[in-house]
Amino acid sequence: MDYKKINDEFYSSNYWTIDRSRYKWFSKYVKAKIIKKFIKSLKNKEVLYDAGGGVGNWGSYFIKDFKKIIVSDISKIALKKIPEKEIVRVQCNVLKNKLPSKSVDCIILMDVFEHIDEKDLLTMMKDFKRILKKEGRILIYTSLRGWGFGSIRQRIFNSKKRLLGNEHEEGHVNRLTYDEFKELFEKSSLNIDDYYFYSIFFQQFTDAIKDRFARFSSHLLGKEREDKAIGRAGQSIKENLRKKEERNIFKIPFFVLSWVSYLDILLFGKLIKGNSIFLSLKVEENQI
Repeated sequence: MDYKKINDEFYSSNYWTIDRSRYKWFSKYVKAKIIKKFIKSLKNKEVLYDAGGGVGNWGSYFIKDFKKIIVSDISKIALKKIPEKEIVRVQCNVLKNKLPSKSVDCIILMDVFEHIDEKDLLTMMKDFKRILKKEGRILIYTSLRGWGFGSIRQRIFNSKKRLLGNEHEEGHVNRLTYDEFKELFEKSSLNIDDYYFYSIFFQQFTDAIKDRFARFSSHLLGKEREDKAIGRAGQSIKENLRKKEERNIFKIPFFVLSWVSYLDILLFGKLIKGNSIFLSLKVEENQI
């Protein structure tokens, strides 16, 4: 795969944009809550490495939690857009990270894993293990081939298909099962330290509300042309609301919907394999 060409195209077209919101229409709230929970268990918080982090949307989120934040991406276009001067930028492929061995306390892969070809996953994980300190953690949020509410029909009637909907248009190329994750990590001499299944029912319900409202509003306000240029229906409405999410009129309903989404974690996080997953990985003890 030509990862550089693909990423440059997405960032040049503003399909992937800078997002420094705390909520991002309530979906970011849940992701941040779980990742922060994982981070609390870290013994050392010197260096966080946001691998494949693009414009630093997640690396910037944890500036107060670590002494040093490094964001890498294969796209120079993305790295140039990062506004925070304190963030260290590294242009590289996540298959071969330009960092010294045993140099980072925490590696985060937020919505990155699913963009890597399956044949490259083992190479990527082995290199992450190389740069991770002995008590460090690799934290991942990605898609899962599970039994979430939205994928049950596909699992029954089209079992060979892995990706859902138009994911391929968003640059997704894999969707592993939980057992495939475990096998991959074992080959990389990594263990799953903690996990939560997500996108089971409630998150998909709130996402449906978000997407349908955005599309309807876009149509009502005549914003379809702007959305078509970006390639994402309703995106102009979502971007506009992000700027207003600190206002109580938006903040309160967003917070309520955040907790509705979070019910997936509270009720089913360890029980039902949903459409996505949070993972915390550590190096096998006999490999330290």
